[in-house]
Amino acid sequence: MKNLSATAHLVAMYRALESDRPNALFQDLFARRLAGGEGALMVEVLGNKQQETSAMAIRTCVIDEMITHLVRSNRVNTVLNLAAGLDTRPYRLDLPASLRWIEVDLPDILKHKEQNLKNEQPVCSIERVKLDLIDVGLRKALFTQINASANQVLVITEGLLSYLTEGQVASLAADLRQQSNFHWWLFELASPMVLKQAQKSDRQQRFDQYFANGKATFLFAPDAGAEFFRPYGWKLTQFRSIWQEACRLKRQTDLVRFAGFPIRCFAKQYWQAITERSGFVLLERDFCTSID
Repeated sequence: MKNLSATAHLVAMYRALESDRPNALFQDLFARRLAGGEGALMVEVLGNKQQETSAMAIRTCVIDEMITHLVRSNRVNTVLNLAAGLDTRPYRLDLPASLRWIEVDLPDILKHKEQNLKNEQPVCSIERVKLDLIDVGLRKALFTQINASANQVLVITEGLLSYLTEGQVASLAADLRQQSNFHWWLFELASPMVLKQAQKSDRQQRFDQYFANGKATFLFAPDAGAEFFRPYGWKLTQFRSIWQEACRLKRQTDLVRFAGFPIRCFAKQYWQAITERSGFVLLERDFCTSID
């Protein structure tokens, strides 16, 4: 996970490249500063710059929309961003000043962010917690502490779950569910088919070599999709297909543009598997489910 934390610079650079577009889906004025030379280098090494920028723009834009809507409509008073990386939403989204935003990540990442944003003013209150989320004991203690001082918590794990095993995701799901005031959980989810295709790509192989010495980095894509989380006390409340969002936002990758029509026409089961299991997931705490 420490090696993978460097992807925060890469993601920030993709946000900077999207912000440079004349028809940008969002403006992140801090992204290039945070990405630095490391992010700029990684973008060139991994290649496929335009498509990867589009993919990251879709993810960023859709999650922006879901956060904003949830905060405004459900009176969320705390956002807990786990593995926050170099995310800048507390500085660029239209959020209420009363909102409490908590970022959790490894010390080096948060130190870099603090140094680069020390003269900037967030739109809401912001706290940063330097912690390795793989340490179950420390994260449980943190969750308990936050739960005691918050009423309505939205948890975000953008860009995190795909790097974890099913066992690690299940453990995290159970730990979050134990907190009575953790009401929502937002993340992106890949289908097994998308994961399998990604693992075969040259770009993914370069990614794995760069960040994990050749080991597979993308691990979590459950056969059950969002239903994977139901036994751990979470129910699906919103799902937005990445394919449909790509079309809506006009940020189609070549795969979406050229493969979508034949898949829909001649392999409907594959199309259904992709559209229903690859996308952006909002889970809600299921108060009716009893967790042992």
